[in-house]
Amino acid sequence: MYLSDKLQKSYLLRTAVMLIVSLAICIIVYNNFSIYQKPIAKVERVSEEKVKTKQVQSIELKLMNTGDKGRIISVQNKYDVSCVYDEKYSKGDIVFLNGKHTEIIGLKRDYFIAITFMILVSLLVIFGNKKGLLASLCLIVNVMFFYLIILAYMKGMNILLLTVLGSLGFTIIVLSLINGINRNMLVSLAATVAVSVIVLGLASILIYMSKIDYDFLDFIPEPYTRNQANQFFLAQIIIGCLGAVIDVAVTITVASSEVIDKNPHIHINELMKSAKAVADDITGTMISVVLFTNIAAIIPNFVISVANDIEYRTVLRFDAYFDIVRFFMAAVAILISIPVSVLVSSLMLKRGGKRI
Repeated sequence: MYLSDKLQKSYLLRTAVMLIVSLAICIIVYNNFSIYQKPIAKVERVSEEKVKTKQVQSIELKLMNTGDKGRIISVQNKYDVSCVYDEKYSKGDIVFLNGKHTEIIGLKRDYFIAITFMILVSLLVIFGNKKGLLASLCLIVNVMFFYLIILAYMKGMNILLLTVLGSLGFTIIVLSLINGINRNMLVSLAATVAVSVIVLGLASILIYMSKIDYDFLDFIPEPYTRNQANQFFLAQIIIGCLGAVIDVAVTITVASSEVIDKNPHIHINELMKSAKAVADDITGTMISVVLFTNIAAIIPNFVISVANDIEYRTVLRFDAYFDIVRFFMAAVAILISIPVSVLVSSLMLKRGGKRI
């Protein structure tokens, strides 16, 4: 009973702390108008009428930053009922304006991201306690590390080299923060690096032997050469595979370590059979995870294309092609990571009946 009460108080304390922290951060982000150079305004009043096939909004705005802070201005906004290419604005919305304050160019959405992020972190800390706090720290550090990679890319560094180095950095950050710097971490790192090298080599061979139409690859910088496009696509594949590979490597490493703890004199062949049994149980679920992740990326293209009378076969051939390739490569990476992780775990965790 004492333990139950103690746990209950611990949950309540973590919930209260995270609620206060989350509210403070969300309020700060909602009111961070001064950090933006673009004009930001708040929608004070909206009136609307239909003109031909468009809805026309007359919007009264209050400027929230720049030298004209506090000034009231009026703009017009046109949108289709479908809102596929246009936005409909409502009272209370925070929006960005062009430099002349004559047009709305988009919603300010950073506070939506902050709210979602803090919900995630709060749930991790409340229910995960120390492990959840480390997972949250891992997420924050990885985001900062990713930002540094983007800055390096903008300064002209090669995207593929940055991705390879970044993948190594991401792996070390995740494994060291979540599992600590220990033997299991080193085994998981070795397995992840080995699988990543194999996947990179296999994907490179397939991509450079193929003639891919990159016109529909999202976010590829223009103008580009075929070699630059190949490297950009390879970078996407490596990052897309990394999470699943780390998951498989960690699972097999931990399972192998537990088996050795219970039976230090187990033969290496038996250890490999035990690790393979664990791997067989997680293969289907891991492949399903990467499948649904890529399906989620394809759905917006399908919805917009179908609404504009574009056949689904055309979407599959062009827009969805890259998501399909990323899924197949991630599935291949998972399948490769199983024997590699089993082999690395068996060799590094046990040698001649002794633990290293």
